[in-house]
Amino acid sequence: FFLLPAFVVQAADYRPGPEAQRREGVPQGQLTEHSWNECKAFPGTTRSYWVYVPARYDGMKPANLMVFQDGGGFVREKGHTRVPVVFDNLIHQGDMPVTVGLFVNPGSVPGAEPGNQPRRNRAFEYDTVSADYATFIIDELLPAVVKEHKLKLTKDPSGRVICGNSSGGIAAFTAAWHRPDFFGAVISHIGSYTNIRGGYVYPGLIRKTEKKNLRVFLQEGRRDLDNLHGSWPLSSKEVASALAYKGYDYKIIWGEDGHGGRHGGSIFPDTVRWIFRPKTEVAQPKKAQPKIPEYKLTADSLPNPKHPKGKVTKHIHQSKVFAGTKREYFVYVPAQYDESKPACVMVFQDGHAYLKADGDARVPTVFDNLIAKGEMPVTIGIFINPGHRGKEFPQSRWKSNNRSYEYDSLSDEYARMLLEEILPEVGKSYNLSQKASDRGICGASSGGICAFTVAWERPHEFSKVYSMIGSFTNIRGGHVYPSWIRKTAVKPVKVFLEDGRNDLDNDHGNWPLANEQMAAALAFAGWDHKFVYGEGKHNLKHGGVLLPEALCWLWADQVDKK
Repeated sequence: FFLLPAFVVQAADYRPGPEAQRREGVPQGQLTEHSWNECKAFPGTTRSYWVYVPARYDGMKPANLMVFQDGGGFVREKGHTRVPVVFDNLIHQGDMPVTVGLFVNPGSVPGAEPGNQPRRNRAFEYDTVSADYATFIIDELLPAVVKEHKLKLTKDPSGRVICGNSSGGIAAFTAAWHRPDFFGAVISHIGSYTNIRGGYVYPGLIRKTEKKNLRVFLQEGRRDLDNLHGSWPLSSKEVASALAYKGYDYKIIWGEDGHGGRHGGSIFPDTVRWIFRPKTEVAQPKKAQPKIPEYKLTADSLPNPKHPKGKVTKHIHQSKVFAGTKREYFVYVPAQYDESKPACVMVFQDGHAYLKADGDARVPTVFDNLIAKGEMPVTIGIFINPGHRGKEFPQSRWKSNNRSYEYDSLSDEYARMLLEEILPEVGKSYNLSQKASDRGICGASSGGICAFTVAWERPHEFSKVYSMIGSFTNIRGGHVYPSWIRKTAVKPVKVFLEDGRNDLDNDHGNWPLANEQMAAALAFAGWDHKFVYGEGKHNLKHGGVLLPEALCWLWADQVDKK
């Protein structure tokens, strides 16, 4: 999935269809306007709301219910959705059950003095990820509406739907998420599952929470917003991916529009049909076997007899920062190293994977070639295995028992271990540069997010990051980085990201989408970055093939200086 530039994607001319037009012979429901001025859930607010009662409602049989946020926009006869008109037509032709509509505007707080503008309470009510708004609708407003209009409503959650656009869309989802016992279905148009007030947490929550009995309809546009709070299209795609992973009864419809109600309004009649369709088992689509290219190493990853070889030595380290752990680390020193000149440094997590002469990365060979050709500076490589608690290292170093804590945690501990322990120890034997511009860091998977975290925490110590198949997912909170990047001053760090479209999709998140979110955030914030997307799975094959390219790009600013 790619966000195409605005000049490439043309917005479609979405308009209300025939079922959103008044038809002769179709009885009209009654629409009445009201105000709510004594709000308990949101004290001090006032708001307008509308109640639609269909012509076919007879008070004998319980009616279904649909609640709309930003209600005034949904009731307009010439608006984007024209709900009362659609309801009249669909109920008349038997395409939806008899349904009462409740259209609620967000609250506003009157100005403190005459002439002052009222303060809108919309973002607080809609974007806050809490049960407050659901409580207001279910326990406060709706009982009063039912009493005043003498309504008999269904007690079946599947017959109670909540709908909204933008922040109203996430408000609808939030209400159903907290109260699936009441609302059994959600219609969310261009939903703001971004970091306005924390709504970006939903993909992680959906994946790590027991499945709720909800039916969810999502509508989104490829030209939707990309701003300080996030990328709306990517965020909706992450929500859809999480719903699919957990087996929800859901549907997402993509359009070519931006952040408006035209597309959602144009498809609303079919949306209503889908949301009220009979309950059926959700068939899990069979995943086609992906076609993974054969990523072949280039000449820069193969031994060249013309280029002198560096030397690799093995060491054991007992950490104080990670007390009780020990780890292996390896030091590569290029043949061109001159102890009179400070050498650049590059640190690799899961060091064992990068040293294998027949592996996917073959870093010593790549370093030998690029340094000999002058395409990267004289650089000492430090290859560190994750820490382990116990007498013996596991046979597979990937399974070191302190790995996730060290790599996936969003703290400065790992950076401190490097700067206070490993680098000083290696520095006793070699002349290492102290400049951030001379230091890079690399890793894959959890090691990839670890590399980024080190530079994020210490941008004036490490200025270059290569993250392969980075785990920017909710293992230990790493899914927050796109939001942090968008809302934090740009750091002086170059970032090269690599991932594959067939990477992991599990309880912690969707790796491809997480990396897309990272790339979009880095682009929005203006970071010096590059993102290369392949077709690979969760391994180093594609990232290893790209290693020479990534190193040349990361070190380009140093080649002329060294």
